[in-house]
Amino acid sequence: MTFLFSCSQTMTDLPDISQANIVKLYYKMDFDSTGRQIIKSKVVTDSKIVNGIRDIISSDSFTYIYCTSTGSMSFYKDSLLISTMVFNTDTGQLHIACNHNGKLVAVKLSEDNAKLLDSFKN
Repeated sequence: MTFLFSCSQTMTDLPDISQANIVKLYYKMDFDSTGRQIIKSKVVTDSKIVNGIRDIISSDSFTYIYCTSTGSMSFYKDSLLISTMVFNTDTGQLHIACNHNGKLVAVKLSEDNAKLLDSFKN
């Protein structure tokens, strides 16, 4: 799985994920012996947890130089994909980003919310 997003000026026009009832999380882990990236995934269907993940997405725009991510999250309404967003939980690069309406949107991610996202890796 590859996460590709282009760098550009940020905007705060976010996709509507209010109807999402499933979140699929993907984490970049390490590399295997052949140099391929190991991706760990987690599917969240508990409505309380899904709501908590939806709520971490702020409207505070984030301007960044490096387009790096530590993982991604895809929001679904049943089997219909609503939106996929990448995130970075590394200190100094805390953000969530996605392409929406043909533009890159990036918003701030708090340290507490970064810890919440990272908690699903285990």
